[in-house]
Amino acid sequence: MKATNNPNGRPKGVPNKMTADLKSRIAQIVENVFECIEPDLMALEAKDRVNALLKFLEYLLPKQRETKIDISSLSDEEVEELLSKALKNHENK
Repeated sequence: MKATNNPNGRPKGVPNKMTADLKSRIAQIVENVFECIEPDLMALEAKDRVNALLKFLEYLLPKQRETKIDISSLSDEEVEELLSKALKNHENK
């Protein structure tokens, strides 16, 4: 086994150097050629243009994960209060 300075490994959530470098290179390529491909993208039908842009974004943005909250230990009143706050926040956006 190879000796390492960090016996616990890479911290959770920190991408390895190759992944970070690859993402950086892809972002740079997209940035460099975007002006060239922009007319091609605009010529696509709206649904195809959206799909193309979503494919680019897969390499630039982390995927969002569903957040689950366990409310089984809360009282009905606490659940109602949380729901009310969430609805107010949503309405204010």
